[in-house]
Amino acid sequence: MDTLTQALLGGAVGYAVAGKQSRRKALLWGAGIAVLPDLDIFIPYDNDLDSMTFHRSWTHSWLVHTLAAPIMAMLLQRLDKTFSLSTWWLLIWLVLVTHAGLDALTVYGTQLFWPFTPPPVSGGSVFIIDPIYSAALLAGFIAVLLWPERRRSDKIMRYGFAFSCVYLLWGFGAQHWITAQTERALAKQNIQYENMQVSATAFNTLLWRMIVVGDDYYYEGFRSLFDDGQKMTFRRYDRGGKLIEQTRALPAFQRIDWFTNGLFKLDKQGKQIVATDLRMGMEPAYFFRFSLADDNGRDLRPAIPNQVRIESNREQGVRWVWQRIWNPAVEFDFGPALHQ
Repeated sequence: MDTLTQALLGGAVGYAVAGKQSRRKALLWGAGIAVLPDLDIFIPYDNDLDSMTFHRSWTHSWLVHTLAAPIMAMLLQRLDKTFSLSTWWLLIWLVLVTHAGLDALTVYGTQLFWPFTPPPVSGGSVFIIDPIYSAALLAGFIAVLLWPERRRSDKIMRYGFAFSCVYLLWGFGAQHWITAQTERALAKQNIQYENMQVSATAFNTLLWRMIVVGDDYYYEGFRSLFDDGQKMTFRRYDRGGKLIEQTRALPAFQRIDWFTNGLFKLDKQGKQIVATDLRMGMEPAYFFRFSLADDNGRDLRPAIPNQVRIESNREQGVRWVWQRIWNPAVEFDFGPALHQ
C-alpha cells in the first residue's frame, strides 16, 4: 500500500509490541522502520520494466526480514536501550513482515519469498490506497502521538488497529465471495480461460473488477456487493495472440509474463509492440505499459522495455466506480467491445 499507510501500520504494530515500555517511542520507531522496505524505489535500474518488477522484491522478502531483524535489533538496542534486545527483535520483525504482508494483499505483486522466484503474490483483496483502512490507523496514531499517557488514546489505538485488521478480513471474504460468483458465471457462459484475477476497485471493497485471460482474448467485468440478482456480464477484447507467439522468446516478455502471472496483453502502436499489465487500471486505461519490440515488417528487434504513456481520465474513472457501486446500469466509455 502507500507509504503513509505502511508507516501508520508500523506504528500500530510497534505500539502493540512495546507500548507498555514507551508508547510514543514504540509508535515512532515502528513507523520509521515500516518505511524502510519502500526505499527500494530509489534504486536505479536500466529500464522501466526492471524498476517495476524489482520493486517489492528483496526489500519485501520475509526471508530477508527474518535474517535482518536480529542484526537491526542489536544495532538499535545500542542506540536506544528503552527496549530489551528481544523486544527490539520482535518489533522489527513484525513491522517488516506485516509491511510486506499488507502489500501482498494488493494487486501489484510482492515477492515474499525472494530469492526464490514463484510469481509475486498479488492478492487484490484491498486497493493500494484505501481511506477507510488508513483512517482507522491514523486516528490511533494521532491520539498516541499527541496524548501518549491518556487512557483514551490507548483505546483509540487498540480499537483502530482492531478495526483495520477486521477490515482486511472483510475484504478477503468479499473477494472470495465475488470470485465464487465469477467462476459460476464463467462456467455458465462457457468462457474458457487460463488465469483470472478478482480485485478491489479504487478506494473501496464494495465494487470488484474481474480480469479473465485466455490465449487470444481477455475479458473484463465488474461486480458490486449490491448486485444481487443481476446477471454478471463480461466484455471481450483481443489479447494479441499472434504477437505473443512472435515475442515469447524475448527476456522482457518472459519478465512481464512472470510478474503478472499471465495477466497481460500485447498490441501494436505503429511499429512498436507494447505489453500491458491488465491487473492495474481498467479498459482502456492501464497504469503500466511497456515497449517490447519494434516490428519493421521483416523482423523483430528487441526494444528497451521502457514505459509507454497513455492519456487517461482517472477522475472520471473514480467517479464511475463510485456510481457503479450502487447502480449496475451506469454507463462508462470502456472502448469497443467484441463480445458481451
